[in-house]
Amino acid sequence: MMPESPGSGRKYMQVVNQVLTAISAGRLSPGDRLPNERDLAVECGTSRPTVRDALLALELFGVVEIRRGSGCYVTEQGHRMHNPALGLLDASPNELLEARLHLEPTMARMCAGRLNLDEIRRLTALIDASDTAQTQQVLRSGFGNYFQLSQAFHSELAGYCGNSVIAGVTRQLVDVASHPMWALLNGSSTTTNQPDVQADEHRAILEAIALGDADGAAEAMELHLRRIGGDLFGADESPIARAPRRRG
Repeated sequence: MMPESPGSGRKYMQVVNQVLTAISAGRLSPGDRLPNERDLAVECGTSRPTVRDALLALELFGVVEIRRGSGCYVTEQGHRMHNPALGLLDASPNELLEARLHLEPTMARMCAGRLNLDEIRRLTALIDASDTAQTQQVLRSGFGNYFQLSQAFHSELAGYCGNSVIAGVTRQLVDVASHPMWALLNGSSTTTNQPDVQADEHRAILEAIALGDADGAAEAMELHLRRIGGDLFGADESPIARAPRRRG
């Protein structure tokens, strides 16, 4: 594991990503005990509170099990979830977002003008459901459901692009079960005092698609993904923020 860079991204997420990568690479197996908080903090070049936050996040998604008085252990579920044979699971959050930036605007462009009324209603219902879930009560009881609904919009939309390869890759990239880091990252950047920005952006994407505005759909998707990248990693750290924008 490498020490984190000062001021880069969400500090606890860097520890999360390093643990996930170690599992993906086979350096950690089911039943293996992680180093204690002090040793893990030294290994990752961070503080014990940051490590504690990372372990709690990993426990939330079943990647590890924290046994009080014993330590933190990799679960069978966590190991299966990050088997390197599954392909993209060892990619960093930055890489996943960058891949989405290059793929999803094209996917949104292809969807423009293709959706019927029932499909538009289905996507609208997903947006409304995620908007409803963005409440203090729901976030306190389990914010994972909100982010699953948000990512489901992208997955559902991909199915209407008319290309099974693009749809399949998009769904793999946004899958919360395969990449629990999505919910962790979004959870670290969302507060209950703010409106559901993601829902508003999803509505802008869907409106352009429903109007058959291919350029508008692609631009709305690109702006949405760039905003996520900037929120999660900061404008100076994210390749999403630095990548040149496409025209036409």
